[in-house]
Amino acid sequence: MSDEYPESRPSAPAWPTFPLTHGDDLAPADARKSRIWRAILGSSAVLLGLLAAFYAYTNIAAVIGATAAIEAHGGYVPQGAMTAAASIIGVFCLLAVGYVGIGTWNIIARNSTARGPLIGAIIIGAIGLILVVVNIASRSTGGTQFGSLALNVLIIVRAAVILRMKKVPAGTAAQY
Repeated sequence: MSDEYPESRPSAPAWPTFPLTHGDDLAPADARKSRIWRAILGSSAVLLGLLAAFYAYTNIAAVIGATAAIEAHGGYVPQGAMTAAASIIGVFCLLAVGYVGIGTWNIIARNSTARGPLIGAIIIGAIGLILVVVNIASRSTGGTQFGSLALNVLIIVRAAVILRMKKVPAGTAAQY
């Protein structure tokens, strides 16, 4: 094909263009706080996910050990007790997966103004907070759970603070 007749060439498809801003942005100082707090929030959630997974693992080991000891002495474990133990372990496994997922989502979204990861963090933090309070109330040795209680409160409070940050119109964000 020669360059003599450029109009005979097929034209390239027009690619859509998207604006660089998403409508409303945070002021630069608030954007920096949001990035830092989202990273802390995500890291705390991932840490709680690992702790919940470890708690589930220790419960599995305790149930297996107790079942083996009871059966070694000729006894048996009632079906209700095994069901309760399995459901507690299952809930903490699901909670661990939720924490890690929400925490990772917040870490990835730390440079955005997306509300979804923050709302997810509040929901998973509230679920974890309820489970920790129930666990502390149901045991006489619940003192080891106060760290998880504090981290869940931190997740809920930080997510709420980030959600409440005021957004400014996209054109005025550069003035700050």
